[in-house]
Amino acid sequence: MNKHIRVIAGTLLGATFAVSAAYAGSKFTGNGHVIVTRNADGTGTAVGYLGMIYNYVGNDEWIGCQKTAQSVVFCHARAIGDTSVSCTSNSAFLASSVASISPDARVSFRWDASGRCANITVTHSSEYEDKK
Repeated sequence: MNKHIRVIAGTLLGATFAVSAAYAGSKFTGNGHVIVTRNADGTGTAVGYLGMIYNYVGNDEWIGCQKTAQSVVFCHARAIGDTSVSCTSNSAFLASSVASISPDARVSFRWDASGRCANITVTHSSEYEDKK
């Protein structure tokens, strides 16, 4: 009887470890490089993962946004191959998005044909690589 209890307990314990390993958390599997898309009408987007970009050795790409106390926003990015883009805005709404950027976030911004920032998206996720 005692032997059967140990076998059942061992089986349950093993199953617990197997299940917990399966739920260790998903990871972003992309390369994380800055991606810049320029459209024929002058609009475009830039997206990048701050932690991954920072961790690359010999990397000359960047992405980021800044804001002033007066809600002036400046976003800029440089992809591999020297493709550089930027946009500006005076939107308090977009400035609040910039305020939420953390060192390991995914940052995406979109600009219109006049070079004004039209959208800024900041995504935080446990899937993204942290700065090391």
